[in-house]
Amino acid sequence: MKSRRYRTMTEQLGSILVAFEVFAVGLAALTLFGLKALSPAIAFGGGAFFIALLVVGIVLLRKPWGAWFMLGVQIALTLTGFVHGGMFIVGGLFLATWIYCQYQGTKIDAERAPILAAYEREMAARKADEENPTIAE
Repeated sequence: MKSRRYRTMTEQLGSILVAFEVFAVGLAALTLFGLKALSPAIAFGGGAFFIALLVVGIVLLRKPWGAWFMLGVQIALTLTGFVHGGMFIVGGLFLATWIYCQYQGTKIDAERAPILAAYEREMAARKADEENPTIAE
């Protein structure tokens, strides 16, 4: 059985936040449509565009530059406040939470690094022992 890929805490926290954000963006699109702030095509099209960016961002979080991509998406979502002022608040809260999650995730990953390295060394040693058993006399 193949083991699952190790996901950093930064990646896990980012994925959780973005999952909530997808719902918020969908509801924001409905709100902008309902308030007639935008035409239906622009409101739902823009919402779908940002949801697609967020989903792509979740996949890209495993890459070193994925967090920077998502930061750009967060800033772009905050700037939708120029369409409706409430989005400055919603986007700003998500942006602040994103920055906090990245900070804390990086801190936790740094604390876990020595423990993870020791675990991987132990697993490699066990695998080597299984592949090269000693002959008992």
